[in-house]
Amino acid sequence: MKKVCIITATRSEYGLLRWLIEEVKNDDQLILQLVVTGSHLSPEYGLTYTEIENDGYHIDEKVEMIISSSAMTGIVKAMGVCSIGFADVFNRLNPDIIIVLGDRYELLPICSAALIMNIPIAHISGGDITEGAIDNQIRNAITMLALIHFPGTEESAKRVERMIGCKEKIYCVGEPGLDNFYQLTLMGREDLARDFLLNPAKRWALMTYHPETRIGLEENLLAVKNIIHVLRKVEDIEVIITGSNSDYGGIQINEFLKNVSTDNKSKFKFFISLGQLRYSSIMNEVDFLIGNSSSGIVEAPFLAKPVINIGKRQMGRYMSENIISCSSQINSIEDALNKIESMNLNSNTYFGDGHTSPRIINILRNFFY
Repeated sequence: MKKVCIITATRSEYGLLRWLIEEVKNDDQLILQLVVTGSHLSPEYGLTYTEIENDGYHIDEKVEMIISSSAMTGIVKAMGVCSIGFADVFNRLNPDIIIVLGDRYELLPICSAALIMNIPIAHISGGDITEGAIDNQIRNAITMLALIHFPGTEESAKRVERMIGCKEKIYCVGEPGLDNFYQLTLMGREDLARDFLLNPAKRWALMTYHPETRIGLEENLLAVKNIIHVLRKVEDIEVIITGSNSDYGGIQINEFLKNVSTDNKSKFKFFISLGQLRYSSIMNEVDFLIGNSSSGIVEAPFLAKPVINIGKRQMGRYMSENIISCSSQINSIEDALNKIESMNLNSNTYFGDGHTSPRIINILRNFFY
């Protein structure tokens, strides 16, 4: 039996990997090794490793990174701690392959350690473009380190092919986050209203804003303040806000949003983390999404939801008809909000059909056997 080590560092990443973890766990030819690190272990970001355990998964190793610092130097030092931790973890677990997803900075020390220790790397969601963040360079670096590639779209697969110089071991499988809408039994509107203390008769919006890593903290905070300023003026709406990630500035953004929620609990509901079931369920019920999360680019079109995509974080990605991109200026956000009022949308399957994890597991079996 082959040991498959799946590594997750953030709540959103785990949400995308959840059903692949389930597939590996239930496979009689594979042994699941689950390693958590990054913001999963941080009190500032909700200790979200508990959500993984609550889903019934055994965590084989926890690698502390100490990411509570709000300075860029703190993130770099945390990456060094991560590298040391994974050297020991890989030595203990001795996996036959590791699986990582996306473009988080945590992946650089993890994949560098695996490369030096001759452990094959499978990379999910390579070949994407996000010109507004350093994630672009990180994602491409992981592509060059990986042996097996699972891009989400044909366009991304072509980019991976151009980067590595061959077609071998590139499999276009779709984005795994869409699997949630088939695997989970989503909560209904009335249940969500009770859970979040919402009025089911009002319109709902879902807001997530992550720091743009190519601009400064003050500019990021101003963008968030402008979003809140616009939403405050919208009548008959309640806003569910999910916490920012652990990029530089995330702690400060979350503190601001917590205060917004405390000052106006009837309109704004802040949650550092919702968990995958509640997040997918509320996305399915809201009138629109606003912010700069990739879920607005990938998952929301699948549900035919309007999205106001703010700033440059997602610049370069394919944008479906449901997405209105705008700047972080107040008048630009207001114009976008007016435009989505008249949108009439259908489901968009550019990023996949919701059956990505079974495809990946079949490819892994063939790789080993």
